[in-house]
Amino acid sequence: MTLTGVLVFAASWLFAVNLLGLGNTVGYHRLLTHRAFQCGAGTRAFWTLAGAMHGGSPMMWVGLHRLHHTKSDAPEDPHTPTKGFWAAHSGWLVGTTNPLLSILFALTGFGQQLVILVHDVQRILGLRQADWVSLCPDLKKERLMRWLDIPLVMPALFGLQLLLAWVVGGPWGILWLYLLHLFLTNSSWSVNSVCHWPKFGVQRWDTGDWSRDVWWMGVITNGESFHNAHHRYPRSARHALEGGQDLSWRVIQLMCALGLASDPWLPKKYRDAA
Repeated sequence: MTLTGVLVFAASWLFAVNLLGLGNTVGYHRLLTHRAFQCGAGTRAFWTLAGAMHGGSPMMWVGLHRLHHTKSDAPEDPHTPTKGFWAAHSGWLVGTTNPLLSILFALTGFGQQLVILVHDVQRILGLRQADWVSLCPDLKKERLMRWLDIPLVMPALFGLQLLLAWVVGGPWGILWLYLLHLFLTNSSWSVNSVCHWPKFGVQRWDTGDWSRDVWWMGVITNGESFHNAHHRYPRSARHALEGGQDLSWRVIQLMCALGLASDPWLPKKYRDAA
């Protein structure tokens, strides 16, 4: 690969990481799950589709996250580190608490997409129910959310990514896509593991769970690592309430300034500072 090719590879990868990562943090998390701000249908669809490129069905993601908040670090929590650090990071997706197996799965990059495919096939065969839909009746009203939750739609979107990566870059394109998914999945999972692990960060608020604010992860998680603040004020559009890198909040502010979003919710004591 030439120097120009390396620069294009790196620049396009960084752009995709930021765009699709924000699809997860601004779109799936702050907009769809917690309704931290308002926006029009076009903006809502844009962030939803950005999140869908790697996060799976939005209704499944939202349902699991709402369950996490309801049962945080209780036995019913789908990804609590009370079952082990690596179980909370990636093992919960494949039903294991074994650290080695969890680490190996985390390194697969495309492993989450395989899990989504398996779950969809199980739904088609009647072996699994879409229980998460009951936790997001608000999203069920939207045609796009229902469409993205149809079995095999998410795997088809991933298949299109593979095809496009191969057509554009051949083996290098597949490597680009692999590294993209490897980073996005692990940065997202780290909020469940690192930001709930007592040895990291600080706990400013007694929220009755293990959530922590881990400032040094703010950049790679787009501000999601201020997780104790998030558990204290789940609806807040800003997570770094006491300061720190929160790109998701900056993007929400920019959208509000451009008229693409409105009514970002913040705790009363932090509104003037924001």
